Amino acid sequence: MQLRPGRAGALVDSPDGVLLTGAPPDGQVTIEATVELGGQRWRCSGEYVADRDGEVDTAADASSGGSYGGVDPYGLFWSAEVPDFYDWDMLHPMRVTLRATSDEQAVDTSYARLVVADGVTEHAVAEPGVAGRLFLPAQAGRGVVVVGGSDGGPGGPVMAALLAGHGLPVLSMAYWGHPGTPDALRDIDVEVVARACDWLRAQDGVDDVPPCVIGLSRGSELVLLAAALTPDHVGPVLISVGSGVAWGAWGPGTDVLETAWRFGGEAVPQMAEDEDDPLACIDDEDMVARAEIAVERAAGPVLMLSGEDDAMWPSTRLTRIAEARAEREGAGDRVTHVAYPGAGHFCTTPPGYPLVSEGVIRSGGSRSRNQAARLDAWRRILDFVGAAR
Repeated sequence: MQLRPGRAGALVDSPDGVLLTGAPPDGQVTIEATVELGGQRWRCSGEYVADRDGEVDTAADASSGGSYGGVDPYGLFWSAEVPDFYDWDMLHPMRVTLRATSDEQAVDTSYARLVVADGVTEHAVAEPGVAGRLFLPAQAGRGVVVVGGSDGGPGGPVMAALLAGHGLPVLSMAYWGHPGTPDALRDIDVEVVARACDWLRAQDGVDDVPPCVIGLSRGSELVLLAAALTPDHVGPVLISVGSGVAWGAWGPGTDVLETAWRFGGEAVPQMAEDEDDPLACIDDEDMVARAEIAVERAAGPVLMLSGEDDAMWPSTRLTRIAEARAEREGAGDRVTHVAYPGAGHFCTTPPGYPLVSEGVIRSGGSRSRNQAARLDAWRRILDFVGAAR
């Protein structure tokens, strides 16, 4: 038997599976994968039936057992039970060791799935008013700015690196908790996104058009506000597990009633949370109306993705506020919302990464529904930002 992993230099998000040849025709085959990432190691497995030529292609053939079922080219990489946190921002390659067994035969191989593609360069960014990490592919393209969640960034560096591997220049932007930025999510100027967009489009190898902007979780508020208040600077907008209303401050020494976002030095209207029941205020229609973000003012298309079983905050309900406003204000044709049933807060992460077990962090959704959402969401993300496939 022989094992052939995916293409040389394939990225973590590549749908390349594993090809086994030389197995007994119509024989039972088990393939086990040991995945190493961020200093941790997990095991995934699948059980297959070889075809009449003695081949198994995990990108096309269903697993009937092991740690995942059905057809999933990423099944051998994501489906382990992950009992502890790992560094989601790790840009080192994912190391994979494979072992296939059938009858008394066995074969092994090892390889790497890359996060930073060959030819992509990474640069620290510490400019006046702009901070983060820049990922540049060899070819020119439309810029993308990724704005992370409540950790302040740099936003989604793995997503940024993978998008650069698909041919897009990407700025993983920081807006708090990073050198050169505020020490908490408090009094953050919406203009920081416009500055990042202008800076990125001025770089060599970046098309001179407003960049696409991606907002993750709390970063969605900042991105939508920037699209509404500085539309000349912001191109197409994609928000993931986000919110159509603005919320309060977050981070060390803050109070939820303090201002999170400012524009022109003035506080942006926001929800007034009750610390004992923070989400009860969503039922206050007048408060929601005051805190709504004017998504209809965005200059380009807006794609919004959410998980209906999000346990970190009700991202589907919060996103539907923006969806309803767009319809009400005559912009429904430019705003698309995709809500994933049974999926949680991490339902839009790249599909080739292991899913942390629900007992480690209560993010919501079942493992199978989260993976199904990730498969669809990542395809939509790549298409929306114009990535090469």
